[in-house]
Amino acid sequence: MEGIELLEKDHGRIRSLFSELESTADPQELQDSFDKLGNILTIHAEAEEQVLYPEARNCEGTAELIDKGRHEHDKGDEMVLAIQSISPNESEFKVKVRELQEFMLNHLDEEENDLFPKVRQCMSDQKLEKLGSQLRETKANVAPEVAD
Repeated sequence: MEGIELLEKDHGRIRSLFSELESTADPQELQDSFDKLGNILTIHAEAEEQVLYPEARNCEGTAELIDKGRHEHDKGDEMVLAIQSISPNESEFKVKVRELQEFMLNHLDEEENDLFPKVRQCMSDQKLEKLGSQLRETKANVAPEVAD
């Protein structure tokens, strides 16, 4: 699977986990889904920052998008950490998860609509395949139990 497809697959998983979080009130299910979401967000961000962003910086019109993406990853990490300190039994938990969802879905949309098309246009099919291999390897090194 080429690199952008792999990242879009992650985006689908992230959206799915947010849907799971929206559709349950059970504290244990909330905690389990949030734990999975936090892991995937961390692994995905690390893969993008270690592999995609350095390669994409060579593509025209991407520097600002990459800088913004790094900043958004940092803010997302902060939001996840804040939620981890809240019990899923508290109403604030779902409020903070919704804020994270709104923030992260906007980030995913920006990548899919702005950054990914520029990368696809700039890189050959062979380079995109190599990017996919590098992303899988990085994800496996960050957290083998979640890698594809």
